[in-house]
Amino acid sequence: MVELLVIAGGIAVGRWLAQRQRPSAATDKAGPDALSDAPRLDKFPCRLGDVVVRTAERDEAWLAGALVFEEQQPVAVLFIAPEAGADRAVWVHEAGDGLTWLSPLNPVELPLPADPPMAIEHAGARFERWRRFPARVQRLGSHTPMVGDTAVVAEYIGPGSERIVVVIGSARTSLWRGVALQNGDFDVLPRGSDDAASAQG
Repeated sequence: MVELLVIAGGIAVGRWLAQRQRPSAATDKAGPDALSDAPRLDKFPCRLGDVVVRTAERDEAWLAGALVFEEQQPVAVLFIAPEAGADRAVWVHEAGDGLTWLSPLNPVELPLPADPPMAIEHAGARFERWRRFPARVQRLGSHTPMVGDTAVVAEYIGPGSERIVVVIGSARTSLWRGVALQNGDFDVLPRGSDDAASAQG
């Protein structure tokens, strides 16, 4: 119980600090809260407004915004969790059972051509391309990168659970690196639940 209160307090402080931040040139408000659009994402393990908690690290992410990648229907979502230092993200794909916990990369660190290559190297590690697809992009919530209306998306697998997600948008490129989490490695506090409501303050 005490541990849950500590987590909830941390999420509330993080959310307050994030809301005080001025959005950078690469992000802006995507319009109203847009939670009414969340039910269309029911097939994914988390939705806009949820809080995701890493089981072992007890690190948490409040999903304030989302980039939804669509073909005929949504196939993947990059949820954005604003933080006081740098945003983090949670990546989910319709074909996966878990999710990927990500931190942003500066595109200068990893210059890429217009079409994501078969393999890339970053910080001494080699990543092989696992999946690539073109998609339409819809922005929900807030603090989402302005990548444009269309994008080519690629997922890369590195050593162990290391992952890189590349979004080469029609307006801007967004790069993220992190680790894949399987079911059991994370908990989701649904938006509207007592725990999530107290966590969001």
